[in-house]
Amino acid sequence: MARKQLPETYRYYMLNKPAGCVSACRDAQHPTVLDCFPPEERAGLFPMGRLDKNSVGILLITDDGKLNRRLLAPENHIEKQYQVWAVGKISQEKLNLLQNGIVVKGLQQPLKAQSVRMLKQEKLCDIPVPIFENRKSLLMEQPELSVCCLEIILTEGKRHEIKRLLEAIGCMAVALKRISFAGIALDEALLPGTYRNITEQERMLLLSLGQNANASNSRGVNR
Repeated sequence: MARKQLPETYRYYMLNKPAGCVSACRDAQHPTVLDCFPPEERAGLFPMGRLDKNSVGILLITDDGKLNRRLLAPENHIEKQYQVWAVGKISQEKLNLLQNGIVVKGLQQPLKAQSVRMLKQEKLCDIPVPIFENRKSLLMEQPELSVCCLEIILTEGKRHEIKRLLEAIGCMAVALKRISFAGIALDEALLPGTYRNITEQERMLLLSLGQNANASNSRGVNR
């Protein structure tokens, strides 16, 4: 008699990614997000997507490769929500440009945000998250400089997408925090570099999105 195969069990964690580590399993030059976990827990784990080295916020860590591939496929348009601080004048016209699409050198398709809104103006020295390493000299020289805090939602995963969007409208990103991924909000009780298991509700949301993405891809193949 064939033995009944037990269902696979996977691990899903929410990490509040700190600045200074890379979204990779290993790196010869920099600490990685897996260094936030005890050595005995790291086997098989990898980040679901990526955040730049100096960006902070929610990053899901898992060993579920199938779900990871489904959610990160570009055609599935999984939402990622960010707060970004930028130097430069930002008008409503520029906000509209970010949503309507901007042609950027080196890319065939325009870059665009799903949505953008201005949250507030504040001083550079009052930004509540770490300034990008290559912008810290600006903090030393002009701590009172006015910066715009924006909320940006993306559904694509192009490299340095937010920085490139802002540069295209004459602005410069100086800090970035991801506050939501696939409808799961960062648990603000998590200190930078700490993590927790995702809740059952959060897990079911991810699995539901993964199933929907798989069904959509299957329909596309069968057309």
